[in-house]
Amino acid sequence: MNGIDATFDRLEAEFNAPSIHELSSPLLNRQWAQDAEDQKHAGIHPYPSGVVAARPAFNQKKMRELLDMNSFEVRDRLYELFKDPVFAPRYNDSLDEQRARTIQRWSLIAKTGLFRNALRKFTPEGRRRYEAILESVSALDHSLEIKMSVHYGLFGGTVSLMGDDEQGDKWMPKIESCEMLGCFSMTELGHGSNVKGIQTTAIYDIPSQTFIVNTPCEEAQKYWIGGAFQSARWTALFAQLYVKGVCHGVHPFLARIRNESGTPVEGVTFGDCGAKIGLNGVDNGRIWFKNFRVPHDYLLRRNSQVSLDGVFTSNFKSADERFGASLASLSGGRVSVSSGSLIQAKLGLTIAIRYGLSRRAFGPPDGEETRLMDYPGFQARLIPPLAATFVMQLVLNHLKPKWQHRELGRELHVWSSGFKALISWHALKTLQETREACGGQGYKCENKIGPMRNSHDVALTYEGDNHILLQAVTKTVLPEFMRGFKNGGDFDGHFSYLNDRAALQKVDLRREAALFARLATEIKKKVEAGQSSLQAFNHSAVLVEDTGRAHVELLMMELFHQTLSNLQSRGESELFDILSLCGALHIARLVDSQAVFIRSGALTALEAQNAHNNVQIFCQQLRPQVLHLVDSFGYPPHLLAPIAFDYVRHNSRSRL
Repeated sequence: MNGIDATFDRLEAEFNAPSIHELSSPLLNRQWAQDAEDQKHAGIHPYPSGVVAARPAFNQKKMRELLDMNSFEVRDRLYELFKDPVFAPRYNDSLDEQRARTIQRWSLIAKTGLFRNALRKFTPEGRRRYEAILESVSALDHSLEIKMSVHYGLFGGTVSLMGDDEQGDKWMPKIESCEMLGCFSMTELGHGSNVKGIQTTAIYDIPSQTFIVNTPCEEAQKYWIGGAFQSARWTALFAQLYVKGVCHGVHPFLARIRNESGTPVEGVTFGDCGAKIGLNGVDNGRIWFKNFRVPHDYLLRRNSQVSLDGVFTSNFKSADERFGASLASLSGGRVSVSSGSLIQAKLGLTIAIRYGLSRRAFGPPDGEETRLMDYPGFQARLIPPLAATFVMQLVLNHLKPKWQHRELGRELHVWSSGFKALISWHALKTLQETREACGGQGYKCENKIGPMRNSHDVALTYEGDNHILLQAVTKTVLPEFMRGFKNGGDFDGHFSYLNDRAALQKVDLRREAALFARLATEIKKKVEAGQSSLQAFNHSAVLVEDTGRAHVELLMMELFHQTLSNLQSRGESELFDILSLCGALHIARLVDSQAVFIRSGALTALEAQNAHNNVQIFCQQLRPQVLHLVDSFGYPPHLLAPIAFDYVRHNSRSRL
């Protein structure tokens, strides 16, 4: 028996929910998915009932390749695996059954061998394959994706990034094979976004050559740790490192927290976080440590080292630099959250738009009722978020290679933090809109949107609270603006556009410039009135967030236009035209939905009215292509929902 088989056989026995094998919760009627598959095999496109689609204005295969970027064979192989009844949706399982089913599904994916060599050397090819796997899983089951990404991405990523080459070579093969099943112990009851303030201590004990870990108070208990309550045997543990009485800040350790039998090791106590509003397939747990010993060699030592006789050394000069390096794995987590959020938005939009093309309501007294998608009001609800999803995916595709090539630094921090905030907010808003747009059918679990919305809600606060992330963006970028502000208006770097009056013709540049100038002035006044720089920044929090959002949205549009420019230079005129229209609609909707453009003086009332009018115009222009746009996401029928196809036949008496 290999390591993967042994691990999951043991876990399935421990989770002990035999009902998942007995199919006690009856499967939903899935004939609709088989009908759609039969149509595809017969060469008939499984359009929604009664729909006659316009000719595609672009090549859907090329669009999918542009969106997904790579690893198409891996994605399609997993989509085929997901036809196994084990992966069919269940909506009435108990908490224990949901957790056990997640392990059962993970076992089948792990046994494909797709993770082999994906993480151990952190190569770009391996990262691309890893991301393709997790993105495919996200389209199926968000609990499963989170459960796997905690182990491979957060736990494995921390060992790979923060451990030196010797440690990586020793442990990463076992992490890939799940022989070392792990979790990520950073968040505490009293400290989430403020990682620097965590209170767990790791004191180096020279005589025993171990780090003694303690939870000094109840606020310091590790909390929301995915996989901690039942499955994880190991953890990437973050604690304040003390050597000879001196605190050197937060550092990562590898720590064994359970024996192979599943019992806690000495000095570790576990608790269950219990049921949640979503993601109940993940066994989130709480952890307390009492005189828990971590071997000397288990300090992840790529950036900091402690000698056997207690001498601390580091590759970085300042504590802030060390702290930033210790959190490198979080940037990867934010990339994954952004990607997973867009997948949820794509699925919700695909289901709702296909339903809107088929469902009719109201119409002339003597004529046929009108399709929902032909109402301008319905278009205004779904087509702008569809356009935004295309824009954001192509923007995220600029970030992914930076992470894959380990371009760790200021730019990765700003991009990953800002994109995660705006993309996850966009996804949740989109899922709510698509749920409402489908009316009562959107409220049914089998139509997926409601459960996806519930499980996605956590994305707004894990891997960094979105509000805090936007503040972090502003805090990182503001010093660059302040240098020019204090230098008599001579700006460089990102803000060099302020030296060119012609550049300020663009509304997004005007907004960012106005907000940074207003923030700089406000902070200056507060400091002159006696506040510290930190107080002045914190007391300007609303303006700080507006400024961070303006910077990220400007950055997104710059990156999106880079993509358009690349398409134009390659002669991809069809993709260029349809995506240019998506971009125009996205900008018009941004301007129309944010009063800050007018409050900041970046926009006149007439310009705002023109943007409002353009939203409807661009929606009407995109309307003939919406089916082809959602089909280019590439999701097979069995990952969608019955209302995306012949919903009348699905609900007929003959299907009872």
